Amino acid sequence: MKLLEGNMRLIHSGRSSAGMMWDMLLVLLVTSVLPVIYHGMRAAALIGFSMLACLLAYILFQLVTLRRIWITDCSPLITGAMIALLLPANVPFWVVLSADLFAIWAAKEPFGGTGRNPFNPAAAGVAFVTVLWPQQVFSYYHMTTGVSLPLLWQEMETASSPAALLRDGIQPGIMPFEMLWGRFEGPMGATAAAVIAAGFLYLVIRHSADWRAPVCFVLTAALFAALFPRLSMGWDISVKYELLSGSLLFCGCYMAADPCTTPRTSVGKCLYGVLAGLLLMLIRYYGAYEQGGCFAILLAGAFSPLLDRLVLYIRREVAAHEKQQQEPAPPHP
Repeated sequence: MKLLEGNMRLIHSGRSSAGMMWDMLLVLLVTSVLPVIYHGMRAAALIGFSMLACLLAYILFQLVTLRRIWITDCSPLITGAMIALLLPANVPFWVVLSADLFAIWAAKEPFGGTGRNPFNPAAAGVAFVTVLWPQQVFSYYHMTTGVSLPLLWQEMETASSPAALLRDGIQPGIMPFEMLWGRFEGPMGATAAAVIAAGFLYLVIRHSADWRAPVCFVLTAALFAALFPRLSMGWDISVKYELLSGSLLFCGCYMAADPCTTPRTSVGKCLYGVLAGLLLMLIRYYGAYEQGGCFAILLAGAFSPLLDRLVLYIRREVAAHEKQQQEPAPPHP
């Protein structure tokens, strides 16, 4: 076993992958502040537990496979924080642990670790527990009761999330403006739209995230909601509720910006964002679950290499055509 600092590779933006990951971790920790305020120490315990579980799972995998442990790699902490923030505050700890172990042992390290994983590990972990235990994943603590969450899990009064109400064609009882700060039923860290947007802006300014895929993701979801509204109150109201409910913004701003699982070309990133946003809305409208962000990210990630190949092929064909047009025509006899 070797503990190494490692020479983290440089991304095309000029930032090292280590710097980008530490920025992402900082943003996730700031995003965790409101869930802790709303839900108390249980939220802090879930987030800390998930981060520690992913870190220990990473170290154990490296020990068993006799691979190096990179002490500057904070990606397990990022994965753990994302998983916890995408789950309810009243979710059992064993569900979080299951998502953590699947993310590290099945979706990340077997492919070579950070920078080599074809799918977003956090999305894979949450999708895994969603399929196995949807009752625990979509049972949200009723925040309006005023009852504080106990540190250990127990049966509590639950309520439907705005995303679940939209699925049934019912307008949520909370106004869109009030949803900006995430004080309503849903994934505990994925509903504060104002905080998520601020975090994404920070990442873009720091060149730790590319804006193309997330912006195309959100715009595609908004356009779909406008063209096919699920509420009779008007397309604009439908767009507001669709964007602010569930994990749409979290998955779009944070997961769709993952440089490891998105295309490398600029056009490919835009196509990836459009594809992921379209898949998310189709899953929301016709799928089995009220939240489809993680599934959309995983499905779009499978097409990521193909999108780059498509873009490069079109560029070659266009360049060859332009070169042919510029060549002088042969003289007529």
